[in-house]
Formats: sequence, C-alpha cells, structure tokens
Amino acid sequence: MNRRLLRAPALVVLGLAVLAGACTERLDNGANCPSLCPGQSLNVLDTTLTPAIVFDTTLGPYPFQGYESPMLLAKRGTALDTRIIARFDTLVRDYAPSADTLRPITTIDSASLSIRLTKTGLALPATLFLDVYDVRDATANDTIPAELLPHFVPSRFLGTLQIDSADFQDSTAVRIPIDTAVLMAAIRDPLLGMRLGVSIRGTDDVALWVTTTDDPGNGPLLKYRPISATPGGADSTAIAFTITPTSTTPPRPLFAAADYLDYLLVAAAPNLRAADRFAVGGVPSVRPYLRFDLPLWLTDSSFVVRAQLEFTQDPVYGLDEQDSIVVYPQLVLAGNAVTELARAATLLAPAGFFVTDSIRRAPADSGTVAIEINGLIRNWVSTNGVRPLPSAIVLRAKAEGYSAAGLRFFGLTAAPGLRPRIRVSYVRNASFGRP
Repeated sequence: MNRRLLRAPALVVLGLAVLAGACTERLDNGANCPSLCPGQSLNVLDTTLTPAIVFDTTLGPYPFQGYESPMLLAKRGTALDTRIIARFDTLVRDYAPSADTLRPITTIDSASLSIRLTKTGLALPATLFLDVYDVRDATANDTIPAELLPHFVPSRFLGTLQIDSADFQDSTAVRIPIDTAVLMAAIRDPLLGMRLGVSIRGTDDVALWVTTTDDPGNGPLLKYRPISATPGGADSTAIAFTITPTSTTPPRPLFAAADYLDYLLVAAAPNLRAADRFAVGGVPSVRPYLRFDLPLWLTDSSFVVRAQLEFTQDPVYGLDEQDSIVVYPQLVLAGNAVTELARAATLLAPAGFFVTDSIRRAPADSGTVAIEINGLIRNWVSTNGVRPLPSAIVLRAKAEGYSAAGLRFFGLTAAPGLRPRIRVSYVRNASFGRP
C-alpha cells in the first residue's frame, strides 16, 4: 500500500455551486439579453481593497517528511546540499543453500545499494560520484533528519560509485557497492538493520532526482548475496537477496514509521523567508497561508464581474534565478475548527478549482503579479453574516519538494504601496432574470 495513503488527511467533501451569470456579454445594457433582463441598465463599479489580506504567514516544510516524490539529490557549491536516507530495518538473515536446509548467513559478497536516477533541468558535470554512509545511531534521535548529518564522515563511509555523464542514461537504476563487513555485522545481530545515507558530488554543480519507494521496484533496494562454506571447504553461491526499505521506528503514532522508509535530508539550502514577506517553493518547500476578510457588501450584496489579487514580487537571487516556476493558488477547505495552520494548509481544493489562474515567474523577477480570483469571492458568501470556511488560500509550488527555486512577495506588514491588494469590478444589488 502506498504509504502516502496511510497518513493522508481526511478527504473533504465540498459541494460545488454552479454560478450562472446572465448578461455577461455586456453589463451596461440589458437589451443585449432581452429575455432575462430587458431594459435593465447595470452600473459597474470599481474599487481596490488594500491591504487585501488580514493575515499572512509562511509555513513549512512541505511535503511532510517521507512524502517527497521524487527526492532531490544535489550538491551545488555551498548553496544547496541535499541527501537521501533509506532504512532497511528488516534484513534476511537465513538462506537455504542448494539441496540443503535453512541456515544462518555467515558470509556475503556483492553487497550494493540500488537507486533509480532521473535528470533534472541542470546539465550534469563530466564526472559525478554517489557516496553511501552508515547513518545508524542508537543514541541520537534519528527521527530528526538533521541529527544524521554528523554521520556523513569518513569513518562511516561504505562505498562510492563514479559515473561518467556521457554514458548516463535518463531514468537509470545504478548500483553503489557497499562495505560487506559492515552489512554482515548487521545481519549477524538480530537487533540491527541498515540505515543508509546517500550524498552526491561532481566536478561541477550536480542535481538528480531519486525515485522513492512509492514506485514499487524502482525505489531504493539493498542487494546482497550469501556464500555458504561446505565441510570440504568448497563454496557454493546462493541466490542474491533484494531487500526493500522497512522502518520499525517510531512505533507511535500508527503508521508514522512508514514516513521514514526513504526521505530527503537537507544539509544546506537558500532561505526564502524574510521580514514583511511571504514565500513559496524552495527546498525544503514552504507555502504561504493568506487569510482575507472581505466586506459582506461585496460577497453577499454584489455580483463580482472581475476580481484580481495583486502581489508585488521581491526578487530572490542565487540558484536558478532566471528559470520560471509555476505556483498554484488553492482554496483552503479546512473549517474554522482546524486551528493548526500547518494542517489547514494541506486541506486544499485541487489546483484549478475555484482559481483557474496560476503564477509563472522566475525567482529574480520583480513587479506586480495578478491572479484572477472571481471564483473565490463568489464562494465566500456568508450565511447570516458568518462564513462557514475561513476566507483563505495557500500558494503551492508545482515542483514542491524537489526544486530549490522559490518566489517571494511583500506581505501585510510591508510598505503600503507593496502590500497585496484586490482590484474588483462589481454590480451592487444586481437582480438577474425577469423583472
């Protein structure tokens, strides 16, 4: 079963209202649709609401640990350093030699870690290396990824694989040889497993995507072959074992251990956060949560012809600053009872629902960004002056969790001219239909 289904947020069922708009061709003269509004003259008004939001905050990291797909394995100078962790807490410790009974494994050879790699948009250097480390720790809190960083040291080095980029094929499974003595020690001890950390380096900046365990057969695999010694001293080779990731900790809450089968470890990354601003994207990725408090006369007593939410972008320089990224504004479906914002920012309408618009910008861009939000305002109508859902949206990067690029915008506490605003064209007390 896909581990992401085990701990996915409860599904939110939302009734979709179909909004039928009469006289949408031209609103200044009812003669254009005589059967619905003959002779009516509609006065379209314009206004700007600023600041458009009453609360903003940047939340993260997203996706939650263990939900990254794919995982970004990168080393780009000192600006970006990401690694992956794979747990193999359950090992095969016994085997049956040919024409013999089951017996403990005493010797192994050909031990390796297999991972599947896919190219990112970054050109590969001439030569790159994949290094594997033993990141087991019986004393540290290894449920916190940062606690494992001190284990990427020479004394815990298990093996490396050199790759010539000229021979590298996209979406390729590679096998990194690992120290058989360390693995054999874990096999002999029934209380031990293998927890492996992988880092990447190259003759220049390098980044690749690693397929996760959620793709059966293509995620990280531990492979080793036992060797049996016969009384006469001759060796017979047994069938090699292929071990998929398993995790036994933490035992609580239920299914939490599945989040540690394989996951991303970020050693260094650009920080998108800044005072008076909110950010989206990056690695680990962040999402801004934006809450509105629109006047009731707009949502309840007006027909919105057009509404544009405008942000002022603050340039971010560093990695991939000229490469465009896509960001989706998504309606928050969490009810008023959900007070934990990090969770509320995961209970979202699918991208494209209510807000069909999106943002495509490069990190180094600046100036005004506009999003059409007509559908949002039409769905924030109150009942007796109370809105059943908070009027809130979240901005989410399309490449969330596997791209280091991100965007930053000025928020509620920025200078007045830089704050988010909504430009609205509307009709007051419009009455569509036959008079």
